[in-house]
Parts: sequence; structure tokens; C-alpha cells
Amino acid sequence: MSVYARNGTPLHGNSLCGTCVNAHIERGDRESEELVICQSTYPEHRVTFRVRECSRYIEKQRESLSEMKKIAWLLDEHGHTRKVGFVPPGKRQETSSEIELVLGKKR
Repeated sequence: MSVYARNGTPLHGNSLCGTCVNAHIERGDRESEELVICQSTYPEHRVTFRVRECSRYIEKQRESLSEMKKIAWLLDEHGHTRKVGFVPPGKRQETSSEIELVLGKKR
């Protein structure tokens, strides 16, 4: 007979705080020397356990919407005959071997 516990307590794994924007983490020489302070609440509080889930978690590596808008490409039509976007296979014009890339400020 086997027993399966659904959503049981995991015994290992990294804390979400290690990859969260709101975490202030101080580590010493020993593995037991670690201080984690959550800065997403007021007042800030010390986290004394490994965090598995957090409602205020924001990943460090993920760009915000405003950062993504800064690096996004704007596609614009040049006349009525040219369309913006990708061309399906087989409909590509073989005569045009150049790609026009127009860089400019937003209107």
C-alpha cells in the first residue's frame, strides 16, 4: 500500500526571498548566518523561515511593463501597399533582399 500526500510540505528547496525584489538579504560566513528582511510590507519585518509562496513576490529578473515599453520595437506602415508584420511562407518577395529598419522617436 502506498501513501501519497497531495501538496505536502516540501523538505528542501530555495526560498522565494532569494529572487525577490523586496528582499534584503545578509549572509555571513556560515550557512546558518542569514538575515532576511521583507521590505514589501510596512513596517518591514524579519523572515525567519523558508518562503514557498508570497502574495507580494516580484522576481528580480523580470522587467516591468514600463521597462519593456522602453525596449519595444515600433512597427509602422509606409504607404498603403505595405503591411506591417510577418509574411507567411511562400508569399515572400524574392526580389527584395533588403530590410528597412527605421529608428526614430515615438510620435
